[in-house]
Amino acid sequence: MAAQNIDEILLKEIITHSFDEIFITDGEGNVLEVSPSCYELYGVDPDQLIGGNVIDLEKKGFLNPSVTALVLRSSQPLTIVQETKAGKKILVSAYPIFKNGSLVRTLSFSRDITEFEKLKERNEQVADTLAIYKREIENIKRLESLLYENSKMTEINSLVSKVANLDVTVLIEGKSGVGKSRIAQLLHNQSVRAKEPFIEVNCGAIPETLFESELFGYDEGAFTGAKRGGKKGYFELAASGTIFLDEIGEMPLNLQVKLLTVLQNRKITRIGGSRVIDINCRIVCASNQSLRKLVDEKKFREDLYYRIDVVKLVIPPLRDRKNEIPTLIHEFVEVFNKKYNITKQFSPEMIDWLCHKDWPGNVRELQNFIEKTLVTSNEDIIQFTPSQQKLQVTNGESSLTSYMESIEKEFIKRMYKKYPTSIALAKALQISQSSANRKIQKYIKKPC
Repeated sequence: MAAQNIDEILLKEIITHSFDEIFITDGEGNVLEVSPSCYELYGVDPDQLIGGNVIDLEKKGFLNPSVTALVLRSSQPLTIVQETKAGKKILVSAYPIFKNGSLVRTLSFSRDITEFEKLKERNEQVADTLAIYKREIENIKRLESLLYENSKMTEINSLVSKVANLDVTVLIEGKSGVGKSRIAQLLHNQSVRAKEPFIEVNCGAIPETLFESELFGYDEGAFTGAKRGGKKGYFELAASGTIFLDEIGEMPLNLQVKLLTVLQNRKITRIGGSRVIDINCRIVCASNQSLRKLVDEKKFREDLYYRIDVVKLVIPPLRDRKNEIPTLIHEFVEVFNKKYNITKQFSPEMIDWLCHKDWPGNVRELQNFIEKTLVTSNEDIIQFTPSQQKLQVTNGESSLTSYMESIEKEFIKRMYKKYPTSIALAKALQISQSSANRKIQKYIKKPC
């Protein structure tokens, strides 16, 4: 009996002094014990609850919702966040207690997490604000390459800002490598769709037989080899973001009709499917050819041309915007230094030489040259030398594979001089030793 009294006293002390509010009922939901902190959390005196039933108390609004009542119904532990009449956020965990297979008690613990939730909310607000600032900084960096004395680029930048939040179809024209995809990305980043996907589709790189399935997707069983469950096309993947159809002049005529229908109706149907899917993405198109000329040559549909040529941006070649080159150099150097974990720069003389070149391959050619030069140079500050004039720079016409191999070759040769074993090279490049061996055999041991 004495032991029982000690247990009862101990239970009372635990309930009284617990940091959490403790709430105990019998198997029918009748309240047996409530800790004094109940008043602080819920604004209700414990005496008003003891002896009552949680179902009735829930109806009266004392416990809303009653976690204990939910546990009694499910016989399963449960944790939820409650909001009291006083506006406090309470984390409540309740547990069923069984004896001989019957539910005989429920035990719940409540803790005030109001301040924690406010702090979490403030942190989320700060994170959102930082994300906005980050996007703005990125936008400013991208805009830097457009804000020059060149009146044409100033005009383009102004037009981009005007139409960014208008759901009009934009057509970007310009020679290969002038930076059409950069302008499309800029349009997206300045719009309210910035948080949504930006899907870039090179219409000239998709085989005609796959074009329709890539753009519109397909349902399961649409054709032999179709994926189980089907596949979303680019229009669906773009969701409420932007789809950028680059080199649209390469799109087959029979598919131009279907694209026209999409632009008019804002709906698509997957291959092999019957369900009509509404689309909400913005459509931006680009071409390295004059679409007006292609229309005259009967190689592009006139009705589609007028549908996509609502706002046209014609990007001049890099030779007509040489004031842009120093900023582009700075941007590319920063990107490739980070990519290859190096810290190299171009000397003022070298930058001046780069600014006086014509760059027939435009921005892409400049980018390729900078990447190759940074990777192959042994100097931290890359100086201009007379031999520099003899350098053959790629204009983007060679295949991507051969170009990337040439960069990798020079990079591996330089790194191998510093790390002359396959183990050391693998560790430095963070690749497997077998991969390092293959690259050594390919670029170092064999005649190049």
